[in-house]
Amino acid sequence: MGSRLIESLQHAAGRNQELLTILSQTDNAPTALKQNTTYITDLQTRIADTDKEIKRLHRITEDERKDHIKYEESTFTRYMYKLRGKKGEAAFAAKANKEEKEFVEAWQKERETQESHMELTAALKAAENEQHRLQAETARHDQAQGELDRLYSSIFDGPTPEVPGEDQLESSLQRNKRWADSSIQHQNLQRRAAEALNATLQCLQRANRDMAEAIDMSRWDMFGGGTFVDMMERDALSKAQVGVSEALRHMDEARRCQPAIPPLHNINIDNGHMISDVLFDNIFSDMAQHDRIKNSAAQLQMAIKQCTELLEKQKRTYRDAAAQSAQANEATNAARLELQRIRAEAFERFAGQGAPPSFQASVQYVPPPAY
Repeated sequence: MGSRLIESLQHAAGRNQELLTILSQTDNAPTALKQNTTYITDLQTRIADTDKEIKRLHRITEDERKDHIKYEESTFTRYMYKLRGKKGEAAFAAKANKEEKEFVEAWQKERETQESHMELTAALKAAENEQHRLQAETARHDQAQGELDRLYSSIFDGPTPEVPGEDQLESSLQRNKRWADSSIQHQNLQRRAAEALNATLQCLQRANRDMAEAIDMSRWDMFGGGTFVDMMERDALSKAQVGVSEALRHMDEARRCQPAIPPLHNINIDNGHMISDVLFDNIFSDMAQHDRIKNSAAQLQMAIKQCTELLEKQKRTYRDAAAQSAQANEATNAARLELQRIRAEAFERFAGQGAPPSFQASVQYVPPPAY
């Protein structure tokens, strides 16, 4: 090598070390930024769809509410049905129950969609905050990488037989870097799946507590609890339904991240029928409703058991992915350090006009596993 290259090595030695340190600290930022950008786009699309759905459901709820109030408060209509005797009263109860059921179902759907909108908005805010950090880290990474590329291009451009092993180690580093990027992406997906399953379980457990309260109210109602107890029972069932709906949304997120996760067992929360329960309130109807609530609670408990097992399995999957990612990062760092060692020795030896060391490969490329 000529004196010009020796001077270049001497001049670039310190900056070379600084740039390699920056790249080591920010290696995963570009991949994480791409993944987070996709996640933000998905959230924005889902929020826009939810906004439209809320408006649509609100119109339906208002229409059903007006029909329900109009029918329930119509003294004349009630009187006309009563004139027809017991059959008339039964027909009125059936019609009133239908109007009430349609209103409650519409209101429940609107309420669940609003809850979903709030969750998505919170998730978007967190993702946008993370986006700012990742953008800064990626910019820092890209700037360092660009400067390092220009530095190495000016010094090591083309084959460098004078620096034994430099070309081979550079290729090894690139292969390990691709493996590390793939591994961290896989790890992040498994982590998000585990987090979504954990959120699913928490929602189901909260719904289970509401179901326990509904069972208590239903048991009380069988012994003459009255209208107030009926309302408390229905409120507990409504809360349980909201919890189940939230759980299913989190479950969908988990399955998007990890398609191998199976869906939850069916959960049907029976909310009862307020008007018929009031008009035909007796021990037999109360017992029938109590049995329906217990059946819903049993379905919910089966889903909790299933979700608990799925969460434990997903945690193991995540730990395996994290271990694989750590192995890939370790291999990448080892390749980088080895390449850095070869180049540092080239800086030292050639700058001191000594002979370069003989090359002995100490880093082997391990192919990534199939996911």
